[in-house]
Amino acid sequence: MNPPLRMRDIAQQAGVSVATVSKCLSGKRDVSAATRRRVLATCRRLGYRPNPLVAALMRSRRRHTRPSDTLTLAFVSAFPTADGWRRHPSPIFRQMFAGAEARARERNYRLEHFWLFREGMSNARFSQVLAARGIRGLLIAPVPDTETAIDLHWPDFSTVVLGLTPTTRNFHRVTTDYYQSMLLVMEECLKLGYRRPGLAARLPTIKRLEFRWEGAWLVACERFGLKTPPPPLFVDEWTPGAVERWLERERTDVVIGPVLGKLEEIIRASGRRIPGDLGVVGLLVPQAGDRLSGVLQDGEVIGAVAIDQLISAVERNETGVPEHPITHTILGRWNPGRTLRRIG
Repeated sequence: MNPPLRMRDIAQQAGVSVATVSKCLSGKRDVSAATRRRVLATCRRLGYRPNPLVAALMRSRRRHTRPSDTLTLAFVSAFPTADGWRRHPSPIFRQMFAGAEARARERNYRLEHFWLFREGMSNARFSQVLAARGIRGLLIAPVPDTETAIDLHWPDFSTVVLGLTPTTRNFHRVTTDYYQSMLLVMEECLKLGYRRPGLAARLPTIKRLEFRWEGAWLVACERFGLKTPPPPLFVDEWTPGAVERWLERERTDVVIGPVLGKLEEIIRASGRRIPGDLGVVGLLVPQAGDRLSGVLQDGEVIGAVAIDQLISAVERNETGVPEHPITHTILGRWNPGRTLRRIG
């Protein structure tokens, strides 16, 4: 195995001093453009990539600060508003951040929130701002829709994505195992005697999750011998008319989906008693012991695992779009709740 390249090796090859190499790599202005081009070309030719942790340590020494002050990771959100992820009805976003922040602190890093659309800046300008701060690790928060594109200068950063975001599927991701979660839900509902489980979800959510809920629901219906299951209800937005017509037409005995919020409100407003007239299962249950029956996503665990993956990439100096992206999935857990009952 060849020994790792050092700045001294670059300096010898480029015919300059080690101090000049350091200035070129850190973007100092007291180096001529020609020298900078020669040094950077030598780095590319030899495959030299500076270690971001060593660079952070050196900055801290020059500034007389603790090393941890400079080891900052960015939590990047792309909601329409800066606090959109904090105000979202589902607590999963806040749980992911809390778990990630706690694990980062344990490992002597700091996690700081950055809003992608701050002051209307472009993705290119956003990349420059992060790079200027010396930030080399990005934790991308779940994107609220399938149309939001994030196009940063990826070679500057190590990147891990939270959840399933179609526009960033080429990166390492950490997410709930949505397929396993649906199979778990179907098993629990059938144990209680339900035989017409209806899947209801917004189309943007189904697409964002790469149809994993729908795929698992179809497989479970066949696996458990449900010959004529009610067709799923997929809508762009929840409306009382669409939901009530579907419930009346299909005679579902349990509704499965991201029911927390609007969908559950519509069901209750229709006069149906939960769980007396209709069972309700949440695929995004907020916390263990919640009154909503369904699947716990363990947002804190997802955030912590994502930070571990990100720090590993930063410390290995792995930047850019990975050749072989890996998706880590966290198994969902069953929360009995009080919105189901034993029937039949």
